[in-house]
Amino acid sequence: MKCPRCGLIVTDQVPKCQGCGFSIRDLDRRLRRSPERAGFVNDFAELLSAEEKTRIEDRLSQFHQKCGGELVLVTIESTKPVKPSEYVFWLFNRWQVGGEAHAGLMILMSLSERRVECEVGYSWEHIISDVESGAVLDERVVPLLKEGKIHEALREGVEQLASIIEQAAIPPAAPEEGSASEGGAVL
Repeated sequence: MKCPRCGLIVTDQVPKCQGCGFSIRDLDRRLRRSPERAGFVNDFAELLSAEEKTRIEDRLSQFHQKCGGELVLVTIESTKPVKPSEYVFWLFNRWQVGGEAHAGLMILMSLSERRVECEVGYSWEHIISDVESGAVLDERVVPLLKEGKIHEALREGVEQLASIIEQAAIPPAAPEEGSASEGGAVL
């Protein structure tokens, strides 16, 4: 996974960033204890109704059954004393999203900082990069948040990111007899 400060690699095997010296232990000292995880949807800021939360939780449960990894949504009042990008990195690791293989993705919405962040586990970085996940947030989630449509924004982010991963997890169909081969087309 990428260091939230400089972008170089920080993993279980490389616990201290070679570029800036960042370590997850630095965040442990500042944040002390992570909130207790309550499934795939962790609405600590209480932004979602019970029905909205259940709808997203059901979608993420189906996603988990289909793909095996975890997509986790978190809302929080504030990430202080750290930046949202550091908090999502820390929480993703403390909750061990996606297990030891880090086959997971976390969306974090922080109200006070007015930020939405995404952390992609290294098992899924070949499927969806930080740039791609950020583009989903910028293009699909942020516009809805600016309109005050919080539930729709979170649901859209979940749906778009889940769809990208699901499509990558589906093996391509075998070509039919007489169909196009690589580089060609059937007319």
